[in-house]
Amino acid sequence: MVHLKTLNIKETIKGVIIIGLYFILPSILYSPLLFLVNKGIINKVIAYLLLYIILTTFFMIIYHKDLIKDFKLFIKDKKNIMKVSYDCWLKGLAAMYISSIIITALNLAPNVNQEANLEILNKYPLLEFAFACILAPIMEELVFRRSLKKATNDTKLYAITTGILFGLIHVTSSLSQGLSMLVYLIPYSALGIAFGFAYSKTNNIYGTIIAHATHNFIALILSLLFGGLV
Repeated sequence: MVHLKTLNIKETIKGVIIIGLYFILPSILYSPLLFLVNKGIINKVIAYLLLYIILTTFFMIIYHKDLIKDFKLFIKDKKNIMKVSYDCWLKGLAAMYISSIIITALNLAPNVNQEANLEILNKYPLLEFAFACILAPIMEELVFRRSLKKATNDTKLYAITTGILFGLIHVTSSLSQGLSMLVYLIPYSALGIAFGFAYSKTNNIYGTIIAHATHNFIALILSLLFGGLV
């Protein structure tokens, strides 16, 4: 049970609003982009990329002071920040791999999210790299790590909460295939929890952004070489 003394209600509400905007804004912003698609000015993939450029910029503006402050601190202590961030990432990656292997071995559910990403990667590799290695790490770390950073002083609660939320965004689009897709909450959340601990330990968002980008870059390279995403 969560003790109320560990929660900062004001910061929790702020975090919930930011996460809510992450889910609400795409449907609002995509309407004018869809108009351009229907007019044949751009295709759907370009519209998708533009949408996330706008969204990433929006969240960067919200947290611009933190980004500036953290960048100055990162330059001074980047070696230690990255060591901690990569150590946490490797632990999360191990948990992600082990749980994914078990899910595959038990044939619990096909990874629809992975299959969709592979299709986009094969058709538009440069756009997928831009999204997965630049836009997604920045936006997702700001939304799911920074937004709740001051919501609680309980490190474990923070890491687990942000990790599960991070996992949810990677499986919600697949739930139309059945609730069995929720099993992928385990591997995706494991990685999110690792990033949560990394941010708590370093108090610097650039460590998790870079670790996140590194993970996605390696995953895309492996998928190009072997046809599978991490």
